[in-house]
Amino acid sequence: MVSKHIRYWQKAIFLGILTLSFVPLPIWADSGPAHRVDEPFPIQLGTSGGNIKDISKGFCYGGTLGALVKDASGNQYILSNNHVLARTNVAALGEDIIQPGLIDQSPACFKDSTDIVANLSNFISINFKTKGTMRTNAVDAAIAQVRVGNVDPTGFIIDIGTLSSDTVAPSLSMAVKKSGRTTGLTHGNITAVNATIDVSYGSGKTARFTNQIVVGPGSFIAAGDSGSLMVENVDTDPRAVGLLFAGGSTTAIANPIGDVLDAFHVSMVGTGIGPDPSASLLGKILAWAKKFSGVTETQAASAQLPAHVSESAVDAVRRVKERHEGRLLATPGVIGVGVGLSDTIMKQAAIEIYVKQATEPLRQALPKSLDGVETKIVETGEIRAY
Repeated sequence: MVSKHIRYWQKAIFLGILTLSFVPLPIWADSGPAHRVDEPFPIQLGTSGGNIKDISKGFCYGGTLGALVKDASGNQYILSNNHVLARTNVAALGEDIIQPGLIDQSPACFKDSTDIVANLSNFISINFKTKGTMRTNAVDAAIAQVRVGNVDPTGFIIDIGTLSSDTVAPSLSMAVKKSGRTTGLTHGNITAVNATIDVSYGSGKTARFTNQIVVGPGSFIAAGDSGSLMVENVDTDPRAVGLLFAGGSTTAIANPIGDVLDAFHVSMVGTGIGPDPSASLLGKILAWAKKFSGVTETQAASAQLPAHVSESAVDAVRRVKERHEGRLLATPGVIGVGVGLSDTIMKQAAIEIYVKQATEPLRQALPKSLDGVETKIVETGEIRAY
């Protein structure tokens, strides 16, 4: 069998063309091709990968190997989704994880044992709707312990670089980015938090997730980008915000990174320092805003402009949402609710209602406000695990 390293050199011309896309600066970012090639060891992350057994009914699959995490003993693991690494609940611990994923092998679906980079260590089972009962989920996540020497121990992510070991909580309008198998480096903004979302996994399976992050635009991720790490949009050592796993026509959905790390008792592999807010053009703009508009040090470090809505206001709207979300989610065509920004009043939160299709009868059936809080209908199409 030809070794991984020999096969890599056979692709040298192609990789040479793409070399600049590995520079972790947005100006050099590609739209995806460099994230799907067969990398030499030690691989970088934000790249195609998946379970070597992920073949079903003649189709093979792949997602994104998102980031590197570590446990208290210093053991390192690749972080991605359950449906990427653990074959949606059915994998056995120890199964091989490869880079690239089966869908990007040559030929496609070829199980190349020289591409093994890690072994499945743990995953959080996904609860699916059964007989009318909808149990909730917090994360779609799995980890795989790296094989020594096969993964860059710094956790370098293509087009992003190394990370901070710190994380940051999501907030409305936060600027974010991700590096994934299909669309490469993309940028977006958090449009809603505290969202409850019904996600389709195909074959008639639906899972409900609570306390999720909603991101726009819809082009932020595509099929195959599942498992990508979402980070704050700064140039150097960004902090992790969430783990992407699903999307629709106008939105992407991520698990809060704090919930993901807590589930496995792990932490991010990173530099141990936060981003330097003055290291980018955005940082210079924030410095100017801080001087003339009263942006705080914390907001500047988080690469955010002054908050549109206070945390207390968001929490108040969250409580209203939770009181009514059962009734809203029982409405045919409604697939989620979250806390977003008002379209009509500055610095005001609103309840977002996510629908597959915003038909006029559905618009008429949904309330314009709840307990004095504005509601807004967001058409997303079906939200699917990507």
